[in-house]
Parts: sequence; structure tokens; C-alpha cells
Amino acid sequence: MAATTTSTGGQAQVSASAQVAARAAHRGAIATLVLANTLWAGTYVAGKVALRDLSPIELNAARFTIAALLLAPVLIRHHRAIPRDRATLFTLARLILLGWVLNKLFEYVGLALSTASDVALLISTESLFFAVISWIVLRERVTRAGVWALALGLAGAYLIVERGLAPSLGGPGGGARILGDLLVVLSLLFEAGYSAGGKAALVQLPPLLLLAVTITGSLVIWIPAGLIAVVHTGPPHLAPAGWLSLLYMAAISGVAGYWLWFRALRTMDGSAAAPTLFIQPLLGAALGIWLLHDAISWATLAGAALILLCILLVVRAQRRPSSVAPALPAPIAVISESIP
Repeated sequence: MAATTTSTGGQAQVSASAQVAARAAHRGAIATLVLANTLWAGTYVAGKVALRDLSPIELNAARFTIAALLLAPVLIRHHRAIPRDRATLFTLARLILLGWVLNKLFEYVGLALSTASDVALLISTESLFFAVISWIVLRERVTRAGVWALALGLAGAYLIVERGLAPSLGGPGGGARILGDLLVVLSLLFEAGYSAGGKAALVQLPPLLLLAVTITGSLVIWIPAGLIAVVHTGPPHLAPAGWLSLLYMAAISGVAGYWLWFRALRTMDGSAAAPTLFIQPLLGAALGIWLLHDAISWATLAGAALILLCILLVVRAQRRPSSVAPALPAPIAVISESIP
């Protein structure tokens, strides 16, 4: 009996220690997610500054070249771990095209025409497109909360793009700004398609290696495109602010931001991590208004509020027991495989 009591007491101590360690890991993961989103929030302002001296094609070529050089040691050391069967290579090629070529092309052409605050807020609508893809392609069950979230998010995106209830080409930037916002929304469709296949690829490759493979693979497109742009327009001349912005986008928001993000996701569920995504659009828009003097209106604020309410509904639906309603994809599933 005494031996049994001692054994039970020892198991209780081990269980208590495990719970303490789990809580500490959870707190550390939350802090890591907050830091990652804070780093990402500066991407849109940095991109706007870099676009003063670079075209969108030159920006992407330079940014991903720097990021690939930073990730080269990972690729060199672990290249043997990359599967080389036809199905995996086709999946990686599709991810590169959707996530790093088409998405980034439309995103930064749109950013050049729009404002940093608009783009930062519109990034939140990516979760809506992923929800639709999940309903149609992955055949997940459509829930009432999901429909309401989709409707609110689309309304919010409309208010941000139109700056009011009625369609108008007036206001800051006029028709060019609206075109830029629509190009950003189009880029998010490609991003959502990339995210739908990203989780499956992470089963075969560690996050940092997947990041190194796909960024380096995108240079097959971006380096020739960048050289053609330089030949056509002449060598760009970056101001010090442009260089700092380019380095920030490549090293800080890209490599460091996603390393922190994936590290945190090893100990946290997506639905638990999703609320930290609110930092990115709100802080990004605030930086655009503060540093670049982007115009703000009641429609911008109302649209941001509707988008946040939309994401809150998605997160709340995810946290319900499966017997009540099947969970919609958390916004984290969209952002976790993309570079801002």
C-alpha cells in the first residue's frame, strides 16, 4: 500500500510539473507570436518607402534574393531532406507560383497604387477567401457563423476600398487607389490557394526548410524579371531609407518574422494563435497613417471594425465543441505559410 501511495504521489508531481512547463511554453509562444506580428506590421510601410526607388518587380527580385542568401545555409545543410518525387516537386512548384510569384506581383503593384494602411487592413480578408476555398474545394461544412463572418468581412473590405457607402472614384488616390486595392484583393486569392496546400507540404518539410526552398525557387522567375526591368529602365538608385526598407522586408519581416511564427506554432493551436493576427492589420495601418500620412476616414475605421468582427466570429466558431458546429479554418491557417 505504501509503495502504491508513493507511486501515485510521484505521478502527481510529474503531472504538476508538466502542467507548469506547458503553461510556461504557452506564454512564451504567445509572446513570440506577438513579436512576429509586430515585425510583419511594418512590412507595408517599408514596402511603400522602397517603392519610391524601385518598381514592384525590382523590389520583389531584390527582396527575395537577399532572403534566399540569408536562408542559403539552411538549404545547403538540409537539401538531402527535400523529397524529389514528382508529386512533391509539383506541389512545391505550385506553392512557389501561387505564394511567391503571382501573389507578390499583384500585392506590390497594388501597394504602389494604394496606401500602406489600405493594404494592411485588406490583408485581413485573406482568411475569408481561405474559408470559401475550404467550403468549395475541401468540402468543409458551411456554418451560420461562417456565412455571417464572410458577409461582414466583405462589407468591411468594400468600405475600405470605396471609402464610403456609395462607389466613388474620388478621394485620395482616386481610381488608381481603388485599382490598387482590388489588385491586393486579387493577390489574396492566390495567397489563399497557396495556404490551402501549405499545411500538407509542412508534413514533409520543416517550416524553415520549406521557406528556404520556396523563396529560393521563386528566384527562377524574379531574377530574370528583375534583370529585364533594369535593362528597360536603367539601374535603380536607392536612397538610404530605401535600402533600410528593403533589408527590413527581407531579413526582419521575412526570415526572422516567419522563423518566430513557425516556432510558436509548434506549441500552440491555430485557433489559439489567431487573435494575435489582429496586431498586423491594426498596427500596420496605424504606421501608415503616422509615418506616411495616409488618409483615414470613417469608412476606413468602420471597415477595419467589420473585418475584426468577422475574424472574431471565425475564431469563436473554431473554439466550439465539434458536437455544436464544425470549426471553420482559423485565420492562422491562412497567414502561417505566407510572407507579408
